[in-house]
Amino acid sequence: MIRQTGIQLKKEFFEAWRRKRILVLVIVFVATGLMSPTLAKLTPEIMRAALPAGMALQLPAPSAADAWTQFFKNSLQFGLLAMVLFHADTLCGEIERSTLVNLLTKGMNRTAVVLGKTMYLLSIWTLGFWGSFLVSWGYTGYFFPDSGQLHILTSCLLLWLYGVLFLSLMITASAIAASSMQSLLLMALVLGSSMLLGIFQKIKDYDPFTLGSRNLEWLTGSAKISHSWPAILLALLLILVAIGSANRIFSRRQL
Repeated sequence: MIRQTGIQLKKEFFEAWRRKRILVLVIVFVATGLMSPTLAKLTPEIMRAALPAGMALQLPAPSAADAWTQFFKNSLQFGLLAMVLFHADTLCGEIERSTLVNLLTKGMNRTAVVLGKTMYLLSIWTLGFWGSFLVSWGYTGYFFPDSGQLHILTSCLLLWLYGVLFLSLMITASAIAASSMQSLLLMALVLGSSMLLGIFQKIKDYDPFTLGSRNLEWLTGSAKISHSWPAILLALLLILVAIGSANRIFSRRQL
């Protein structure tokens, strides 16, 4: 099983490199890291330049919190979105194109296929996210000397965990769907459901999807991370359930 999973993992990386997906994702994540503090720094100047001549506008000086707020938004809107768009068909696409038939008939275990694809996705997300974090951390520290007052690592760690959860659910959606479009529609349904859950403030400490929306609160210390342990534990449980469900569903699908 371990050897077959390794073979599938190498296959995923080779195919992603051949199709230039890795190159595009590197550009997206690096751009996210560069863009976040830069936008925070330049936004007041851009807004002043857009005003009619003679009109004054008092804006607060940009801070490190503004830069990290941009990073949180951009990581989801660009980095994670690119991951989903590129890999929504990670399982259903293989079935649709019948590209796994030869491997499976030669003895490749379906569980190894699911695990290899999962490891590939989580590896790319982890490397991309933390690489983007380092770029943003360096530029934010250069532009804003007040960075040391923030809980940066904790906030980013929980955002990374949210990405792991979202990609794990995408793997399940891809195992269920018949095409990449169906997989994307299922993920849109998941996103919509998570937004509806966010309306109920009483369950926010138990809602695993708040790991991608409360990062500014944790960054500034206005919310305590200890209160969100139920959401973190539930997120970890959902990740395991999602991957296990994907394996179970894919094992029963006809190629």
